[in-house]
Amino acid sequence: MQNLTTAQRIRPSGDIVNFVDRIIKTAIDEGASDIHFQPNREGMIVRFRVDGILKIVSEVPPDIIQSINARIKIMAQLDTTGLPRPQEGNIKYMHKDRSVDMRVSIFPTSYGECIVLRILESVKQYENIEKLGLSKEQAVLIEETIKKPYGLVLVTGPTGSGKSTTLFTIISKLNEVGRSLMTLEDPIERKVDMVRQTQINPDIGLTFASGLRYLLRQDPDIIMVGEIRDKDTAQIAVEAAITGQLVFATIHTNNAAGAIIRLLNMDIEPFLIVSALRLVTAQRLARANCKHCLEEYKPAEELIRRVEAPEDMKFFHSTGCPKCLNKGITGRFGIHEVLPVTHQIEAAVFTNPTDDQITALAQKRGMKTLREVALEKARKGLITIEEVLRLTE
Repeated sequence: MQNLTTAQRIRPSGDIVNFVDRIIKTAIDEGASDIHFQPNREGMIVRFRVDGILKIVSEVPPDIIQSINARIKIMAQLDTTGLPRPQEGNIKYMHKDRSVDMRVSIFPTSYGECIVLRILESVKQYENIEKLGLSKEQAVLIEETIKKPYGLVLVTGPTGSGKSTTLFTIISKLNEVGRSLMTLEDPIERKVDMVRQTQINPDIGLTFASGLRYLLRQDPDIIMVGEIRDKDTAQIAVEAAITGQLVFATIHTNNAAGAIIRLLNMDIEPFLIVSALRLVTAQRLARANCKHCLEEYKPAEELIRRVEAPEDMKFFHSTGCPKCLNKGITGRFGIHEVLPVTHQIEAAVFTNPTDDQITALAQKRGMKTLREVALEKARKGLITIEEVLRLTE
């Protein structure tokens, strides 16, 4: 077991309401993104994910597990009766005079129900696009693109890379009384005033594709699609972007150029892609070095070779101090690869290109790849070379 550094402050007690409250309040105060209530052979462990890393904060005896589960289900207005089954819900939690939204996921395992609470950031914290970790040049590209009345903007990256935060930052910036904004999500993560948000539900035939068809009859100006998963959704999103809507969506690819290849592989006609697509951004979340215990160091030559770092580059890491709770990490920030669809890239789309060919064209026009952006952050001492490799290999 890991060192229970927080466990002394979150000891299990017979007062279940108080115990769950202490867990949630401590998680919010420590900047956790997720709380895991995970059953095991001995009982249950409670873990926080902070800066992308899980740590145990409490161990729970078997006799109070059911009471804890029931308390969380009641808070999320979920079913507390019947056999264990997957459930999803939301909790709005008041803490220090602010409302914190949490997404609740319950899933049965061999030892019992595992519950994960995702703590969602307030949209108000992300009204400035540059705060996402973008460079000034990247932020300008995005801001110029979203001023256009129609077109398709894609955000790509692995799960947990901050795609939703990027999209909601953009939506927040565009959210004005004179515009009609609508979203299709799975699930709805953040509630935004004046934005009509819909959660898809395949059980009643409400998929991303069918929902998008219905949504277009609701007179939207701006549409956000949680994820493009199939050809039907891609086709409708592209056509909506051509016929007058500004459409934002996520899609799963490794880099920005890969999003274009993915659309081609979905059999979307090249002429539709070049007519609709305005910009693609790929992103990752980097673990930031603690500035209070930052020092220069010499990494292994093999690491330097693998990231293709310049010969004169200096490297930094944080050794751990009281300010960062001896982790060497203080928070996370985004690194981005922003690819505007230029005339050269539009022409290439008709030639059945590879993502490497599209990336090369974008680099000629000034685009910096995820690897190049990450190396710039490492040069400034913001992240380690190991983090560069983790994010971009």
